[in-house]
Amino acid sequence: MLPAHHLATVLFLVLAHLVQIATCQIKGVNLGGWLLSEPWITPSLYDNVSAEDEWHLCDELGKDSCSQLLRTHWKSFLNQSDFQAIQSAGLNAVRIPIGYWAVDLEDWEPYVDGQFDYLARAVRWADEAGLDVIVSLHGLPGSQNGQENSGLAGEILFASNSSNFERSLRVLTNLSAEFSQDVYGGAVKSIELANEPRIGSSLPFDDLLEYYQRGSDAVRAEDPSSSINITIHDAFQPLTSWEAHTSTANITRLPTTSLTLDTHQYYAFYPHGNLSESAILDSVCAVSKQLKEKSSKSKLPPVLVGEWSLAQNSSMLPENYASNGTEYTSWLRLFFEAQHAAYSPNGPHQASTGWIFWTWRTENDVAMWSYRQGLAEGYIPANVSDSSLLKYKVDKHGCVKSLAGRAASVSKVLVVVGFVAAVFTYS
Repeated sequence: MLPAHHLATVLFLVLAHLVQIATCQIKGVNLGGWLLSEPWITPSLYDNVSAEDEWHLCDELGKDSCSQLLRTHWKSFLNQSDFQAIQSAGLNAVRIPIGYWAVDLEDWEPYVDGQFDYLARAVRWADEAGLDVIVSLHGLPGSQNGQENSGLAGEILFASNSSNFERSLRVLTNLSAEFSQDVYGGAVKSIELANEPRIGSSLPFDDLLEYYQRGSDAVRAEDPSSSINITIHDAFQPLTSWEAHTSTANITRLPTTSLTLDTHQYYAFYPHGNLSESAILDSVCAVSKQLKEKSSKSKLPPVLVGEWSLAQNSSMLPENYASNGTEYTSWLRLFFEAQHAAYSPNGPHQASTGWIFWTWRTENDVAMWSYRQGLAEGYIPANVSDSSLLKYKVDKHGCVKSLAGRAASVSKVLVVVGFVAAVFTYS
């Protein structure tokens, strides 16, 4: 049997390792609808137009009026106090969507620029607040997904000509060159090459892989020390499509270090848009088990759940719960904690690296999408990094259990702490 002082040292190191696991994971929020507008996030911007994306918004208004409208929005929608509030909520990262036109705008395009100054300001604010930053290239020329979150809804034309590729690579080069400078304090930890690309006849998988490879090269050329991580979206393909990424022939050119795979987990849309509460929790648990498998077995690269929310299908809206709202907010709290646990690593050598909620705020603070509204109403813990504020016990797979189980878990922690204290007392 180990002497008491040796046992105390071992226990201390184990506890320190567990603390390190808890503190190294990403817990963040997206700053959606700010530097790239989306009608459902900021509907007032689209009140007087028929447009459903930023391209057509500026096309209808004209550059001067659109610039005035958006500059007022950029200045007022978020400010430095938001970054401080994010940090106070126990979060440690922000993901900032941006369109290519903030960096590479041609005269014939209706978009307006000026966002980049606010992006640079946001990175400095994040650095001052101790927050890491992921800059996400949400909009590529021609659109990579045909949705309004790319700035241009409709056809997917990104892969239709080489010019779109080259312009995107220039944007990545400029972003990497800018944010690898010392003046930003290393706050930008990652650049995401494309948000939610849609694979199909308009964007074949091989074309996307080529872009990922060339985009990685562009970032690395300006940041040879690899201080900026490269993030790629899973293109809504199963995570298993990306396993063994270091050896699978058609993706062998992707970097094998400083690479993160971004996956988005939503329960408001197909194929998970009509699940019951119990089915949702089962699905979240299944994702958790996959992410927490040892990387040596799963063969997955590091995985970030870069978007998720508390939105569900229409049968699970507040009006279908108790009239006083208590039942609904209780469900939202359970749903939040289930996903928080599922997307967070709970041990070494797992694929999971953490999560980023969509989004920090919406114009009307829609409850299921607004993190700050969840804080205000109490179904999101005031400090998500304080485990004592969590209500639900979590099993070894990262799946939530009952409130009674949570109380039992707290009792076990107290026993362990007491034992450690006793060891130190008698050593």
